[in-house]
This record gives sequence, C-alpha cells and structure tokens, in this order.
Amino acid sequence: MAHLCGCYYTVASANRYLYPSKHYLPQVDLSAHTTILSTTSRTVLTQTFINPSSKEAIKECVYTFPLYDGVSVVGFTCRIGSRLIKGIVKEKEKARKVYQEAVERGETAGLVEQLDNSDVFHTKLGNVPAGQKVIVDITYVGELKHDAETDGIRFTVPTAIAPRYGTLAHDSLQRSGTAANDSGGIRITVDASLTEGSFIQGIQSPSHPIAVTMGSTSTGTQQDPQMYKASATLSLGSTELDKDFVLMIVAKDNATPIAFLETHSIIPNQRALMATLVPKFALLPSRPEIIFVADRSGSMDDKIPTLVSALKVFLKSLPVGVKFNICSFGSDSSFLWPKSKAYGQSTLTEALQHVEGFSANCGGTETFAAMKATIESRYKDLPLEVMLLTDGEIWNQEELFSYLNKEVRDSKSPIRVFSLGIGNAVSHALIEGIARAGNGFAQSVGEGEKLESKVVRMLKGGLSPDITDYSLEVKYDKNEDDGDDFEMVECVTDGLRVLLNEQPDVESKTKGDLKPVSLFDTNVDLDKEDIPMPDEDGQGRYDHLPAIPIPSLLQAPHRIPPLFPFTRTTVYLLMGPGASQKTPKAVVLRATSPHGPLELEIPVQVMSEPSETIHQLAARKAVGELEEGRGWIFDARDEKGTLVKDRFESRFDEMVEKEAVRLGVQFQIGGKWCSFVAVEANQRKEEESKEFRLGSRLSTSKMGENSRQAPTRCPRGRPFQYKFSFMSNHVLQADRRMVTGATLGSSLGSSMSPGTPLRNTFATSGSPLFSTGSGAPHTAARKSAPPLSYSAEEAELSDDEDQGFGLFDGPNEVPLFKGGLPPPAAYPHSSPPQTRPRKRKLASTGPTIPESSVKTCAPPGVRFFRSSAPAPPRAASTVIPVPQVVDNDDIEAELEEGSDAELEQVSEAATEMDSLHRIISLQSFEGLWELTNALLRVLKLSRVDAEDKVPVKTRVNVWATVLAIYFLEQKMGDQKDSWELVVEKARVWLGSEGVDEEALGKLYEMAEGLIGG
Repeated sequence: MAHLCGCYYTVASANRYLYPSKHYLPQVDLSAHTTILSTTSRTVLTQTFINPSSKEAIKECVYTFPLYDGVSVVGFTCRIGSRLIKGIVKEKEKARKVYQEAVERGETAGLVEQLDNSDVFHTKLGNVPAGQKVIVDITYVGELKHDAETDGIRFTVPTAIAPRYGTLAHDSLQRSGTAANDSGGIRITVDASLTEGSFIQGIQSPSHPIAVTMGSTSTGTQQDPQMYKASATLSLGSTELDKDFVLMIVAKDNATPIAFLETHSIIPNQRALMATLVPKFALLPSRPEIIFVADRSGSMDDKIPTLVSALKVFLKSLPVGVKFNICSFGSDSSFLWPKSKAYGQSTLTEALQHVEGFSANCGGTETFAAMKATIESRYKDLPLEVMLLTDGEIWNQEELFSYLNKEVRDSKSPIRVFSLGIGNAVSHALIEGIARAGNGFAQSVGEGEKLESKVVRMLKGGLSPDITDYSLEVKYDKNEDDGDDFEMVECVTDGLRVLLNEQPDVESKTKGDLKPVSLFDTNVDLDKEDIPMPDEDGQGRYDHLPAIPIPSLLQAPHRIPPLFPFTRTTVYLLMGPGASQKTPKAVVLRATSPHGPLELEIPVQVMSEPSETIHQLAARKAVGELEEGRGWIFDARDEKGTLVKDRFESRFDEMVEKEAVRLGVQFQIGGKWCSFVAVEANQRKEEESKEFRLGSRLSTSKMGENSRQAPTRCPRGRPFQYKFSFMSNHVLQADRRMVTGATLGSSLGSSMSPGTPLRNTFATSGSPLFSTGSGAPHTAARKSAPPLSYSAEEAELSDDEDQGFGLFDGPNEVPLFKGGLPPPAAYPHSSPPQTRPRKRKLASTGPTIPESSVKTCAPPGVRFFRSSAPAPPRAASTVIPVPQVVDNDDIEAELEEGSDAELEQVSEAATEMDSLHRIISLQSFEGLWELTNALLRVLKLSRVDAEDKVPVKTRVNVWATVLAIYFLEQKMGDQKDSWELVVEKARVWLGSEGVDEEALGKLYEMAEGLIGG
C-alpha cells in the first residue's frame, strides 16, 4: 500500500458515494538540523509547502509525521507570508478550541497533536493564504540510544509511519487524492559536541551516504580542530527518503557515567539533573525460562530471513539448564510445544527445524493475544524472559502496555520482556514501550545491519539476575557560609511516603460543624448563568479533583529499570523550588544482588548557562510514564499510608491526566493530553509575559532553604523561549571530507585519502548527491485549484487494515480512490503520477572495530561501572563497518569500476560472516564440536593434518572444540559480540570434561601450530 504523506487539504467529491479526496501541497524544501550533546539531541525540523492556487485560500490543511519514540516536541512555529505565529502548550481540548476559534475568525493558526501512539504527530494549519509559502518549524528533544553493534550512540530520524495493523479513527487515514509536485530537496545536518575529554573516533550511517566533517561543527568558522566535535550531512535533490535515516557516533569514553545539573532559564529556583551511564558489571547468570515470540504476520513477508537468522543465533547461544519454547503469532498464536522444554540436543534440533519452515502466513498482527498466551503458559516457579521479534506494526498499544505493567508488577516470579524490532519502518514506540513495561530493553535491526551482536546482548540481558530495587540519592556540597560541617544526603523516594495531606472536606466534618442550607432561598437566581473562571491553558477542567502536593524531587523514571551492560540508562530529577537549593556534588545509585551490594557514585557537572533542555527531557520521561500507566502518582500515599489510586479509585485516571497536563504546560512539551497551538494572539501575550516574567525572576532570585512549598499548578501563558546552551563557544576550523558509504577513519589526524564521490542511487534525484542547493526548480504549470470548501476535520474515516504515512515520501506514491485510480481531472497542478517499481537493495560491510575483553564477576561489592586498563589505541587506518546501499541496476557498473582490493574486501567480509554462521551451526547444544568435514572446511584444514595433530590421551571432540574456540578467538575476534556466548558454553563443556586451564593452554599452543596466529 502506498504511503500517505505531505501536507494536504480535502475536497468533497461530486459523487456522494466516494470519499473526499486529498490534494497535496507541493513540498518545496525540507531540512533538519540536529545538535547532539553527550547523549541528548535537539532537532529543528523545517518543512516548506506552498498553496498552488493564486486565487483561493485553503481553509485547513493537514499533515501527519513520525518522530522517534521518547522524543518531546518543545517548539512549534509557523510562518505564512510575512506572519510568524508561535505555538504554546495547552491542555488538548483547550488547544483545539483555541485553534478552531482562530480559524473561524479568519486568522492563520496551527495545531500540533500527538496521536494515540507516541511516535505519530498530527499538524493542522488553518487559513493558508492563496499563493503563499507555509514554513513550519517543529523543535524536538530526545535522549539517544546506545548501539550494541558499534558500542556508540545511535540517532534516528524516522521517515515513515509504518503500515500498522488495527484501527485508528482519524482523518489522517483517508484514502484517495492527488500527488504533490516535488520541487525541492532534503538536507539533514547533525552536529555532535560531546563532553570535553571525549574523542570522536568515527561517524557512520548504515542507511544513507553522508558527508562528514571531523573536528568542528557546521555552526561557524573554526580555528583549531577539537576531537570531541564532528558534523555529518545528508543532501538530496528530492524530498523523497524511503527509509529511516540512522547515524551512529563512536567515541572514546562516551559511555563513562556522567551527570549534569541545569538551572531553568525562566522558572525561578527550578533545576533539573540528568544522570546517564552504560553499565559495566558482571554477575553470575541465571537459568530462567525463555520464550521466543516471533511475528509471522503478513507485514513480515520481506523480514522472515532476518527473523530466522536471529532465532538461529538465539537458539545456538542458549546455555545448558534453561527451558525454552517458541511462540509464532499473527491473527492467532501457536507454540512449538504446549509447555517449555529443557534445552538439549533433541529439543534444539526440533526447534531449528521448526524455525526453518517459517513464513509470513499467519494473517494480522495480534501482539497482545500472543503476549498474553505466552505469559499464561509459563512455569510459575521460574523467572520468565520473553524475547519478542516483530516489525512493530500495530496501532493499539495501550492495551498491551497496561497488561504488561500489571503482570510484571504482580507476578511472584520475575517477568522481563525484551524486544527486537526488525525492518526499516519499525514502530519504535511499540518496541521501546514493550521493553519499558516489561523491565527489559529494545534493539532494532534495519535493512543491511548486522544482528548477531544485538541478539547475543539481548540474550545476555535475559540471563542476568533480576534486580529491581535500584534507588537514587543526592549528595550536596557543604555550605561553609552557613556553618554546615556535615554532608547532606537526600533519598528521592522519601517524598512519596506521606504525600497526600488533603484539606478536610465536607465529608470529614461533623454535622455540628456544618451550617444549614435553606431549601427555599429567595436570593438564589436559578436563571443566572455562572461566569466562567479564566482558564488560559485548560487546567481549570481539573479543579474539582483533589489537590496533591508535588514532590520536591520528582524522579523519572519513577522506578529505575534493571540495568544491563551495553545498554544506556538515563535517570532524571526535577528539583522544584521546594527542594534544597544547595548544589548537588554527586548522585549515588544503589541496589542489592545475591552476590553483594551494588553501588555507583556519579559526580555532577553544573551547566554554566541556564537552559531548558534537561527539564524538557525529564518532563517528557515523566509524562511518558503516566501515559503508559506508571509514574510517581501510582505509588503516592496519603498521611494514613493508603495509596492515592485506591482512595480515589473513581477519579484516579483524571488525576493522572491532570499531572501529565501540569508537566506539559509548565515545561512546554507536547504529549497525549497536551498540544501545541499557534495563533496570532500568542504574539501579543508573549510580549506582555516577557516583561512580567523578567520582573518576577529578578524579584525571586533565591528561595529560602526552609521553604518546602511546591506549586500545584504551573504558570500559564508562558512565553515560547527555548535555548540549547550546552554547545561550547569554541569555534573551529572545518576539515571537510567526502567519504564513500559514510566510512570514516577512526583517527582525526590520520592521513586518510578522500573517498570517491558517491553515485546518486535515488531514482528521483535531480541534482548531485551532495548539492547544497534546493534541487531542481519547480517548473510545473500552475492551474486554478479545485473548490476548497471541504474541511479535513469533516472527512474522518476508519480503516481496519494496514495504513502507512511518510514524512519524506516522494510524490509518485499516490493513494488510490476507492474503486480505482482518480480521473485526470483530479490532478489540477500536475500530470497523473507515473508508478515506478521499487528497487531491491544489497548491502555489504567493511572491517569492524574489535571489542574489549569480557569482564568477570567480582562479588561481593560489585560496582555498576567497572574501570579497566585502557585498550590499546586503534590504528589510524581502522574504519567502522558501514553497509553500503547499491541499486541492482548499478551492480554491474560497480563491479567494473571497483578496484580489485575493494572487491576482495567485500568478498572477505561476506565469507567471514558465512564462516561464523557455519561454525555456530555446527556446535552441539552442550557446547562441543565434532571433527566433521564441515568443520574442517570452515577451519581450512585437511582431515589428515587435523587427526595427525590430535594430542595423546585427548578425545577427538575435545580437540575439535579447542580448534573451533581458537579459530573464533584468533581469526574472528572482531565478531566477538556474536560468538561470545557460544565460546562460553564450549569452555563450560571443556571444564566438565576435566580440561583445566593448564591443559587448555597446552592445547592452544598446538592449535596455533596447526591453524596459525
């Protein structure tokens, strides 16, 4: 099905039996500029459209666009002609009302709403003047994921709302329409500025070719290159981008634990703290029940090979002692066995044969039913680890999240859920939301990306002990001026123990305290209308609810999730005016485990300039929890110890919504219950509010230490001021390089020769790939537009089928009218679109960076972050693996033009991966290898040589196992993430056969003589 995209307006059909048609505005330009600091990002997305009619205004146009899960929209501006309108956050219904009233007055207005899924946003523009350009700026912030493949940070710009199973009753799902004229281009710029002391070793994009600048950013003239800065740019001559843009940054010491303290630039005495780390610790693995839940719905058709590969790696890496099962699902779900079975040679063989027969033949995507059946089939006395593999294409996510929240919370034996998203258009909101609700973590694998190391790390996470009692403490500096001679430590959860101190209500008063109410009062005018109270932001609708004091320290996430090695964890604190105004010097993370206490002290860096970014990230994390049925209010208790959710059962859902709206309005972030609305009246209020807030800030520069009064409602009508003040003021000299396939040398000072200019592989591009212009000019003749009397709001449609939308889709992908293609008259501004076949892609990878050695367990007193001796420096010529996307039509030309060395490199990489898969597949369930011809072919040994070298009194299978281990460790060290569990299982088997370290060392020496170093 074609992806619906762009900015459109609707026109009623002359035939009442046909749906209203969509007419897309030409998108003349698209740009995105992202600033990355450490592990956070701030992006300004700019889209330019044009009203093609020179005579008639458009009453309302709409477009739907995707954002990465967990990001927060913090800014919305719209420029139409010479007028600029800025958005402010209001409660959702209030924002709709303000927008509609402005449109009815004939004013230009805008509205940005989040749909039911947290990664889909919907924008409306009202009263677009004839012939005018519409420039929309949407600003959003987010935290970056840690990439298990490169051990770096991963930044994603979603380009399409994936086709999803289920129903979403919204006008964005209407079918039929006309194509837009694509007359512009795409430019995505990412500026990275990590903490001083970090060293950016490389930037890569596994999805697209990019131009890279090392040592500087794109924001100014530089003097001297600095190793912690870099910039990457993608430029295309077309506004079509057919898959997510992914960028990965590999930097030395970027995983080091760090905490930042930010002072709010507007709200007095408001601060926020962000602590982030990629844990490094080792505990003895557990032996749980593991159930693999595999999506085999129709949408998985082109992803089944990836699914099968992932399952094979999972199955071959399982340790002896676990029980496992496989659940396949689509419209229904089925299991390999009624109950999980013990891992053994027969069960492994049966499971592998079962997986080989997989196909996408199971209908729809009923993920909830499959997860419910999986949890119900579990052994109640074993921890359950669920590995979900899916393309994440469903609409109804809340039901699934609520179910997982309840099961994980109420289960006597631990339940954890890990999710692997497969494909270029996976719903990150779904896989990340499932992982959050299931106390696991999520990974995603796009087209051309390697999955082995991600799968192995997910399995290692599932085998790690379940620890859920993490807590956070804040240490403050001593205040010498006040005579403090002790260190103050504050526990974040203390504020929830006695939280509700509600004012006595009518029900609690005795009858003698109440004044009688007359049943016939002549002063009462029953016909008099109540004068509504002023309600600028919509929070007045919650005034009837109990007032709950806000914690002075609000932690997000409220319950720190389990920590896993190689997976980034970030915790935020919103430190309100009621919190201590001393300066935190460190935060301490604590937990307990069967092997001893866990702890980590992270020093706090104070940001030099006030800002709002950390506040907005913290607020978005807190709001996201509330939207998914978790958060601090769910654990809040009154003065008697009763949970607030139990005391106010009938009103608790409104109280949750009230808290989310409070956070959204106070910190100006969009969400499920808050929307950005931009109307011309905002400009006048902003100017008035600036003067008031400046005076307010000066008069309340510091709050007393003993003040503990927390605001119950945020300031209203606050101006729209946002800064990202993390960026250093240093200006560097650019060292711009063109790289082939986005492969970049790991050393800033390396003598790397410039790459060959990349061929433009996009069929619709009309300009060079790295052109800085806007692409080919728009030359299509404009004709008068059809009547613009039909509002997009009046044309709602609900379809129970897969639906798709794209932010960067091209104009040739046109939805169908119900009953066929639209007539030629339906294309007033261009000729009917010509369909073109999609081209299949091939991928190849380059050399990879070797991983560090495996850490060992060290109880008791295990620390979250284990420091070790620094790894030896990498050679300057080392490059990072980058899958290169090549059109089938260009394969022969590439083969002719490519050098023998390049072809040999690609061939060697493919052969290496084949060898890895073969040798893993030959291992038995208990960890040994037999000296078969298949193994000898992988090892490149003859049977005569191998058998002649069998040591005396050594069994052949022990010798074969040693050879296989030696080959993996010495010949495939750069693939360690993929085989480390396999080798670990083999070492355990050798130990059970009486092969100690001394004997193993001697066998290694003999293997080296046979295979070579």
